[in-house]
Amino acid sequence: MIVPEKLKLLLKHHRLQENYKPLSYIKGEDVTNLKPPDWLIEDFIMEEGFTVLHSDAGVGKTFLALDWANTISNGWSWFGRETEKTTVLYVLAEGVGYLGARVTAWKNRRNASIFPPVFYYTSAVPLFAPPGKLPTAEQLDFLDMVESVDPGLIVFDTLQRCTVGANENLQQDMGQVVAMVDTIRQNFNCAVLAVHHDTKSGESMRGSSVIRASADTTIHLTARGENDGFIEMECTKQKDAEPFKPWSLMLVSDPESNSASLTAYQEGVKARDYTLLKALADITTHRGEKFYNKAWREAADMEGGRFERPKAQLIREELVEQTGEGRQKQYSVSKAGWDIIESESSRPVPRIEHVQDDLLDEEGK
Repeated sequence: MIVPEKLKLLLKHHRLQENYKPLSYIKGEDVTNLKPPDWLIEDFIMEEGFTVLHSDAGVGKTFLALDWANTISNGWSWFGRETEKTTVLYVLAEGVGYLGARVTAWKNRRNASIFPPVFYYTSAVPLFAPPGKLPTAEQLDFLDMVESVDPGLIVFDTLQRCTVGANENLQQDMGQVVAMVDTIRQNFNCAVLAVHHDTKSGESMRGSSVIRASADTTIHLTARGENDGFIEMECTKQKDAEPFKPWSLMLVSDPESNSASLTAYQEGVKARDYTLLKALADITTHRGEKFYNKAWREAADMEGGRFERPKAQLIREELVEQTGEGRQKQYSVSKAGWDIIESESSRPVPRIEHVQDDLLDEEGK
């Protein structure tokens, strides 16, 4: 504690300094003049914000990060979510050999006439520096490039590759990484998207909790099924807005590029559940018609848990009605289920494409 007499002397000396400038503040109703930030991409990345996209290895987070980067650079909407067109700088620190194919697959999927004007830096950026050596020459080189490109969004893929030398479990080290992220955001008025890995359990992101605590938005991807390409996306933190409802994503192969791109759905039910609901609706000739388990399973062309788990979910959500007991159980699409079918009549039913192992590189992205 600083005693009052010493504090008065310190403040008097401080005010006499040549570079003294008192801090500014706002008062009372003046706070109503502060403009809230807009979204670069609605629900996911806020202007000048910090978003962390994380998942287990091999789920597809780089596919999604590239999708958002290309979409934002064009100013296009992303499956109904509006974007603010801006310059994007994408730091790809691993899996560089797959970049061209993945961007080509995106271009083909979105029927783009030209490649989006994203700037790519295909090497790691040192967001961490040993104590007493901040900033390093390498960091200044990168900051110089940022000033030249003048991006509205910078993507670091992956955060782990851009924090070499830091102990990711140590709050002090990761706090320094966050400080560099904040330096970039505040000095260049840009948002940052960090692509990060999960722990081995897949329940949370790796490393110190300071990363999650410092982020404005955290988004978790989870693979559903074995090698089917189904991915569930959920909001695990949204600091200044309502958390968005879960999305269902799916990797769709692109023969021309020998890579894949994403398709996404949010409204209604999850992609796999919708596939099963649609299969039951397709064999129904009139509303209220009931079917035994075998007929529904054969129509969906699913077996075992791949059929039973989404079936149970549809029943819990009252999208499918179940009557009878034991082997006499029968199933029919409920009114709520028909509402989903009608509201999403333009939504394609994703095919079960075994793309996950083939298209994700050995870096586990």
